[in-house]
Amino acid sequence: MTPAERYRQVAALHAANINQGFLATLGVPFLALMYRAMDEAEGSVLLTEEQGGRVVGFVSGGEGMGAIYRRMLRYPLRLGLSLLPSLVRPKRLKRILEILRYGGSATAGQDLPSAELLSIAVDASVRGTGVAERLYRRLQAHFSERGVGAFRIVVGDSLAPAHRYYRKMGAKPAGRIEVHAGEGSVVYLQEVS
Repeated sequence: MTPAERYRQVAALHAANINQGFLATLGVPFLALMYRAMDEAEGSVLLTEEQGGRVVGFVSGGEGMGAIYRRMLRYPLRLGLSLLPSLVRPKRLKRILEILRYGGSATAGQDLPSAELLSIAVDASVRGTGVAERLYRRLQAHFSERGVGAFRIVVGDSLAPAHRYYRKMGAKPAGRIEVHAGEGSVVYLQEVS
């Protein structure tokens, strides 16, 4: 599988499985570019699990969004074309700006690590087979190798299954934020063993 196909499959998996979040509304081309940037940027990582030549799960993490945003800017034409439909919609543009603002200040004053699990998704066909847990543990190992002692996870209030999953994995609630105005989220803290 080529890297471009891998990013497209990760993006499609995100759009299909993390569809309650705003990023999914930006479309597969934008998501593919975002995951490419995560894979290439210093301080971030994209880990996948593949079966039969296709991506069946992924997890992404990073130590701040700045390097990811800068990496995306290296592809200005692709970025512009992927965002064009959103740039003419004021509500979407506002939400894009909220995400950019979150990238730098969401946990200010909360004494939380900059390292973060950014997204995780598993194809419905392999749920319950341990793929999500393996990916989560691989991200913990990645952070451990980088000397990171803990990472945060931001989960929207309405995502009850995600809250149960992170608690099962050992994450502890550590605070609250609003990435988008009027929409609360819990910030979890996961110690790295």
